[in-house]
Order: sequence, then structure tokens, then C-alpha cells
Amino acid sequence: MTRLQSVVIGKTLRIALLQLYTRNHMSAYSGILKHKLDALGGPEWARWQEFQKRERERRLRHEAWERSLVPPKKASEEGPQSARWVPAPEDGQEKSAPEDGQVEPAYQPAPGANVDVNTDLPPLKPLAEVLGVNSSRSNSEDNQIELLEERTKRVKLDKEQEEVVVSDMEIEVPEKELEVPDKELQQAAVENDSQIETEMQDALGSEPPFEMLAMDAMSPDTRQNHLMEAIRRVIRGSERMRKFIEHKRVLHSIDTAGKPAPRSRTLEENMVQQVQLVANCYLVLFEACRARHLPGNMGASTEWSSMHACVEDILQYVVDAPQELYELAMVLLYELWMSVVTSDPELKCTPDKPDSEFSVLALYLRWCEHIFDAIVKHSVRLATQQADTTPAVQTADGSAVVPELTEEKPQTEPSELILAFIRDAPYILPALLAKVAECLKSPSTAPLGLAVLETAIEIRPPIFITGLDILLEYAASPDRATRSGCIQVILKHCSSRSSLLPRMSLAAKSHFVRGVRLAEKQSVELEKQVASIFNRVDKVLPVGELAVTEAVEARKREALALRKQKKQAIEAGLAVYAELFLKLCAKHMELLVVMFVAYKGLSATVQVIIRRIITPLIKSMADTPAVIIPVLKQFPVGTETLAQRIVFLLCVNTARVPARELVQAVLNMCDARRLDGNFLAYLGNGMERAEVHKRLPTIVAMLNGSAGPQMLVSEFFTRVTTSYLNQPSVLTPTELLVALHEPAVVITEKKAEEAVRVFGAMTNADGTLKFPPRVFDEALAQLAGRAFVPVLMLKTAFIYREQHHGVADVAVKNLLQTLIERKVWEMRSSLLNAFISLFRTMLPDALPLVKSIPPNILQMMAKIDARFGAPVS
Repeated sequence: MTRLQSVVIGKTLRIALLQLYTRNHMSAYSGILKHKLDALGGPEWARWQEFQKRERERRLRHEAWERSLVPPKKASEEGPQSARWVPAPEDGQEKSAPEDGQVEPAYQPAPGANVDVNTDLPPLKPLAEVLGVNSSRSNSEDNQIELLEERTKRVKLDKEQEEVVVSDMEIEVPEKELEVPDKELQQAAVENDSQIETEMQDALGSEPPFEMLAMDAMSPDTRQNHLMEAIRRVIRGSERMRKFIEHKRVLHSIDTAGKPAPRSRTLEENMVQQVQLVANCYLVLFEACRARHLPGNMGASTEWSSMHACVEDILQYVVDAPQELYELAMVLLYELWMSVVTSDPELKCTPDKPDSEFSVLALYLRWCEHIFDAIVKHSVRLATQQADTTPAVQTADGSAVVPELTEEKPQTEPSELILAFIRDAPYILPALLAKVAECLKSPSTAPLGLAVLETAIEIRPPIFITGLDILLEYAASPDRATRSGCIQVILKHCSSRSSLLPRMSLAAKSHFVRGVRLAEKQSVELEKQVASIFNRVDKVLPVGELAVTEAVEARKREALALRKQKKQAIEAGLAVYAELFLKLCAKHMELLVVMFVAYKGLSATVQVIIRRIITPLIKSMADTPAVIIPVLKQFPVGTETLAQRIVFLLCVNTARVPARELVQAVLNMCDARRLDGNFLAYLGNGMERAEVHKRLPTIVAMLNGSAGPQMLVSEFFTRVTTSYLNQPSVLTPTELLVALHEPAVVITEKKAEEAVRVFGAMTNADGTLKFPPRVFDEALAQLAGRAFVPVLMLKTAFIYREQHHGVADVAVKNLLQTLIERKVWEMRSSLLNAFISLFRTMLPDALPLVKSIPPNILQMMAKIDARFGAPVS
């Protein structure tokens, strides 16, 4: 059992006994109370009770022995004979040993008692032998007077000596006289400490013990007088204690060793006694008000104000050394809190707002706040000192090296004292954590604040919400270590306490929205700065076309550098505000709807930044895309680019096939909302054959001659024709090329032709063509044998010959031969025109094929294209 636990149990017993005493129910509840305390304390409590019992018996024996040393009076003066009776020890009791130079007292039965004459009685010693002096009346009276005078001298303080001590403290001493050698200073301090300890013991111990009287039997005037007397006792004691405190400060004002002044146990014990007197005043008021059935409110009385002011020196004494006097501070706070609980057992008064400025609750809260503030400041100083004593050493190459640890005494953690106070204090206002929050503002003290808050909200549940709000506030701190630490603690409790999710989500949304607004504002300022660069009028205008061109290029480079720098700053700032929000989204993906709502209507710069900062979050969902599908299905209109980015990040890993549930959800979403092929480009390897044929026109429709759509179409072609582990490709390259000539695809003939060009130009990582010439050979052979010959087939042959010149000649000749045999001139005119163009490009190598064409058809073909007639003729 720790000392603090022993004190708490002792104070609990005192409160219970006091309440039972004042209500005259001691006999009815003493057994229950003892049983409860035995169950609470256990074996240690039982040993403590046994020790207290032995201590009381020892004191009684010692007092009886001291009374036996007083010289006897004459029969006419001594009063009843039984008043001088010293009881004999009971069976089993040990006799107390006399002090050096004293004689053992004589034990005898009480006068008038029934004594068995046959019982052996201890022999009586002569009086002169017992006292060691003459037993005459004059000598005994002189000895008694001398004894009383010696005891009186120890408890009286001479007012003249007090004035001399105070005046000596106010005298200004020259600096030269203060320069005393260390040994002499230490010797003087020891002598002064011994002297002041003796004076405090005599003066502060002279106050008689406080007795709590039953208020029910008193008259109103007697109650009031009793209460005023209790207050005057506090004021008298505080006046004496103030002298000793100031005197002790003066003695230790010069400290050459830099160590704190030695503690005075006597002074601290009397401080506890003084605070007990203050608490007793409130108990007297409570009992007096209870007896008259009045509320226990003292108002702003002058006496109560004076009583509060007289204990300020005790508070300041504790605040000056919070670590050394921590146990004393706890005892004082528990004394005050006992009075609070006793006067208001159900705590009907709101602890945060006492009903009076001079109530015991207000006094406790003020002491608690000041002591906690001193502890926090002390811990901050300690943390700063520890950070300064272990600096990193810069080596020659510029790297930082931490010095090796020496075999010194391990340093005390700065957070230990604050956590001890939070754990041990009887009551703490949640608002006091604001003092710890100040530590999070500086990177040097942020570890202290995080360590305190992380543990405090666990060991003290009533302050959990306040501590959580502080962590949520600093979850958007510019300092990365502080921000990460706060978020880590928040996420720790997010999974274990689902009821706190709305509170956390609200704070995270607030941070994200504030970051988006700030980024949008900075983006607008960036565009203004870029515009000012191009609108700037140079002092010296460039002369000549070359000079003008160089000036324009210089401004472009300046604008590009400014835009790059500002965008990086905007992205870094938005990432700070969005970090907590994104971490919570990983656990509760439905929060991502807030990002979609904020995304709509933002500038292009900020939208690009948002699409970039969500990358780690979405990639982490690749294995479990089902959690994000509900959010993806309901994205608002105008946020298509963000939805496309999410689909892309879920499927960006080309080494794996997208989840079937994701593919099906996106396909359904495309059908329901008529979305373009940007959503399908990365889902090709997760589709089925029929789905690829169905979505191929949508993919080809994206092409518009620019590089972006061509890249997406190329990605789709790659995924469709790639084989994976235990899964063949959806389509072979030949099947894909043939599928590009389907009627549904060739409706947009120009885009279909562009798709074939993209297909033929696709390359591997080493720069070689992805699809070999045989793919075109097989595809053209299949297309030529179909009943309906598309015009795109002849254009594909032309593209094939451009990309594989020489290798493609044989396949193209075979295609022309097949078309001649099928009498292409009898087919559509568009097909014949394409045939003539392809035939002309094959001349003169294709001249042998002319013999297969009738002469009249040759003349017709020559009229259609004059360039074809000259070589043939």
C-alpha cells in the first residue's frame, strides 16, 4: 500500500466517522463501516489498525507514567483520592520503560475498589525514593512550579524577538557580505534550520486541537460564535506560519549548489494542520446550516475572504517546488476535497461553477489549478533541458550523429509528474488540460503533451472527451511529428469506441473543408501572379522578332517555375489538413462522400491535387474494393474525373486481375449513367469475352487524335490480350484486331482507323512492336473470307504495309487476289475505291494481278483514279 493510498483510506474513515457522529448514528452503523473498511483495505488495513491500537495503548501508558512523577499534594489540597489513581496494566500488557534518569511509577489499585486481601500487591516505595527529592511541601511546590515554567517557555514567543527577526529580514545586506564560503554558508543554514524547526514545533503546536461539537444542541448565537472562533483559529495560525515561511525563504535565498532548499517536515505537517482547520470551518458551517435547515452558502463574507487569503502562502510554498512537495500538495488537496464531499455528499453544486467565490469548492478548484499549472511548467522546463542536453553532432560529411549514452542516472520522464497528478488528484476540471495543450504548439514540447494526453484520457475517463477534442484540434498541426502523434492516438480509440466516430468525423471534415478553401484561395492568387507575369510591361522593350520571341519564352519559363513552386506548397498544405480525414476514410469509407461534394466546383489546380493526395488511400483498398463500391456508385455529377481516378487506382496494378465485383459495379454504373470509356480502360482484363465485344465501341469512341485517349485505348488493348496466372487472355491479338472491324465499331470509320493504328503501333518495354506481323496476316485472311467485307479491312492492310514494309507485301497481295476473285468491282463503290488505292500502292509489284482483271474493269478503274491507269497501261 502506497503512502497516498494509506492517506486516502484514513481520510475516508475520518469523513465517515464525522458524518455518523454528527447524526448520532454511530452505534447503528459502526459494524457496517468496519466491515466495509476491512474489505477495502485488506490485510494491510488490518495491520494498520493493529498498529494504531498498539500506539494508543503505548501513549496511555506513557501519560500514566508521566502523571506518576508529579509530587503529591497534601490531603487538604489534593481533592478526591481517585483523581491520582494510576491503573495497573492489564494481563498481557507490557510496562512502558522509563526514560533515562527517571524512576518506574508505582502501580496500585483504585481507591475504594474491592481488593482481595490475600492477593500479592507490589511493594510501595518511599516517596522520597520515587521522586529523588525532599518530600516537604515547600520543595514539592517549588519543583512543580519550575516544571510548569519550563514547559511554558517552549510554547511562548516573545513579541520583541519576533519584531527583531522581521526587522533583520528587511535590512539590506551589501553584496560583499553575502559572499560567504560554501562551508560556512552550509553550517549557518544547518544551525538556522534546527533553530527554526524548534520554534515552529513550539509555536504551531501550542494551538489546542479542534473539537467538532454537535450543532443540533447549540443555540444560533452559540453556533455563530463557534464558527467565528474556527475562522479566527485559522487566521492566528496563518500569521505565525507566514513568519516561518518567509524566514525559511530568506535562509535559503543564497544557494551556491543550485539545489532546492531542504524540506521542513515540521512546517509541512503544520501546513496540513492549517488546511484542516480551514476544512473544519466549512464543516462547522455545513452542520450549522443543516441544524437550521438552511442552504450552506456563506456568501461574500469578509471573514471567509480573510480565511482564503491567509492560506495563500501555503499555496505559494507548494507551487514554488511542485516536484519536491508533490506528496504535500496531494494531502492538502485531499483535505479540501474531503470538506467538499462532506458538505455536499451528492455534489449538487456543479463542480465547474461553484455557487460562491468563497466556498470550499472554489478554494479547492483554485488550488488544483495553480498546482497543476506549476507542475506543467516544471515538466516543460525539464523536457526542454533534456532536449538541449542531447544535441546531434554534425560530422564532416554533414550527417547528424547522436552522442553515445554515458552510464549516468536515467533521466526522469517529464510527463511522469503530470500523469501522477492527473491520476492521484481527487477531482480535476477537464478544462485544465488546456494547459497541456499549450505544449503541442511547439515541436520541442509536443512529445510531452502527446505523452500526457495519450495516457491521461485512459486513466481518467471523465476528461476523455476534453483530451480527445485537443487531439482532434492539433491533428492538423503544421509539425509532422505532432500531427502524426495526435492522429495515432485518435485512431487508437476510433476502433474501440464507435460512439466517438461522429465527433471525430466532424472534426476531420472541418479540417478538410478548411484546407480545401485555403487551397482554392491560394490557387486563385497563383493565377493572378501568373497573369501578372505575362501582363508585365518591361522597361526596355525588345527589338526584333528574335528578341520578342526570347522575351516571351523567358516569361513562360518564369511562369512555369512559379506555378510549379506554388502548386507544391498548395499540395503540401492541403495534405496537412486532409491527413486525419483520409485516415478515418480508411476505416469508414462512407466519409469519402464529403470529398466528392467538396471536389465539385473547385478549380482544376485543386482538383488535380485532390486526385493526387487520395492515391495512398485508394491503393490500400485494392484488395477490398467492396467497401468503396457504394460510394463510387453515388458520386455526384461533375466529379467524374475523381471517380475515374478511383477506378484507375483500384486497377493500376497490371500484375493482377481486378475484382469481379468491381468490374460488374462499374459496368452497371456505365449503363445506368451512360459514362464514357474512361471508366473501362483499366477493366479489360476483368471482363468476359462478350463484355469486351460489347464495350469495344465505347472504348474506340474515346479517340480524337490526341495522346491521352490513345494511351487509354492502348492500355485497354494490352489488358485484354495479356495472360495471367491460371487465367488466359480475354482475347488473342488476332481476335481483337478482327473485333475492331465489327460493324458496331466501324460506324465511326475515322476512329476505327485510328484504333487500328494504335493497335499496330503498340510497343513493349524494350521498344519492339508488341504484335508481330502474323497477327495482321491472320486477321486479314479472316476478314477477306467474310460475306461482308468492310472498307476498314483495306485500310488496315494499308496501315500494315506502312508499319511492316516488305514483310506485309505477301499478305496484301493475297488480299488483293482474294478480292479480285470475289469481283470487288461488283461490290460497294466505297470498297472499290479503297481497293484501287491499295492496288496502286502495290504497283509495280502487283502488276501480275492485272491479268486477272477484265479489260473493261481496268478501264473503269483507270477512269476512277487516273494515277492507277498510267502504270497499268
